[in-house]
Amino acid sequence: MNSSKVIGLKSSPVKLGLVYAAVLFILAAVGYRMSGGNIGKPAAPVAAGTSAGSEHGGARPGSALSDEQLQRMVVQTLALTQQDPKNASAWAMQAHSYEMMGKFSEAVKAYAQLVQLLPKDAQVLADYADALAVANGRTFKGEPMDLLQRALALDSNNLKALVLTGSALVEQQDLVQALSHFERARAATPDVALQRHIDASITQTRALLGSASARQGVAPTPLGKADPNVATGSTGAQVSGRVWLAEDLRAKLPGQAALFLYARAVEGSRMPVALMRKKASDLPLNFSLDDSMAMVPNMNLSTQSQVVVVARISLRGNVTPEAGDLQGVSAPVAVGTKDIKLEIGEVLK
Repeated sequence: MNSSKVIGLKSSPVKLGLVYAAVLFILAAVGYRMSGGNIGKPAAPVAAGTSAGSEHGGARPGSALSDEQLQRMVVQTLALTQQDPKNASAWAMQAHSYEMMGKFSEAVKAYAQLVQLLPKDAQVLADYADALAVANGRTFKGEPMDLLQRALALDSNNLKALVLTGSALVEQQDLVQALSHFERARAATPDVALQRHIDASITQTRALLGSASARQGVAPTPLGKADPNVATGSTGAQVSGRVWLAEDLRAKLPGQAALFLYARAVEGSRMPVALMRKKASDLPLNFSLDDSMAMVPNMNLSTQSQVVVVARISLRGNVTPEAGDLQGVSAPVAVGTKDIKLEIGEVLK
């Protein structure tokens, strides 16, 4: 069952606009009608087989429903629900029709009835949370968040619930958990185009994490000591070793290539628990990753018993992985390991 509304979010002191924009693209890509953030003037609903980015306005055959058609649907579904209050399909159609008309308070009432009939339908709960967030002043605080948690308890891979929960956590400035939910959403869909949109949310959330760390006085990512062949930190748990580039890939390195070397958890979030940036020309490199290199204070090497160490060369110097980047990934190693041997020998597709 597809929803038909914007994701309403209350602004916070953190600059969240880019994350929200990426989330709108994500839900549009899986068939949810967006209204461009203008709740007072909802967009025409997108019919099956049409693009969520098509022009809004009057109905076109095979493209959208007019206000008159939507009103007729509301009248018809009202009659059906009066005849049979347990007609879940009628309540669902009524809720979606009201959403398409921008009448979110009415949509919420219909969803309240639908949830009573289908209390264990994760998609219904996610749709209800979306409508309720808009009706409550564009915030997920309170019942909308409770509904999303119920949805994920029923279906941990529900794409809409994962994306909305990620947005709700960004709203709460719980950026670590927000990132985890966006990453789970990415893993829940095989659609490459949709993954790219989710990647945008992941990238923006990571950027917000970096900004939050800076405001809290967290030291920037170390670039190593004076010796260009030794990269090391100085505090807490550590992993260390040597990384080099496979000989057959050395000719692929442009001058601006950057080396990102990081440790991440073996399971769960793929967010680095220790991260450094060096020049690819510094390879081969003896390295040491430690707690001083955490992106956020409460998510560092000391929180892990094992980690995976990743070395990625970005040909353009970008943090986000791109096709053509060069990478090496270690097997899981215990925190404290000092003799990691890591070759960068994979070309990302």
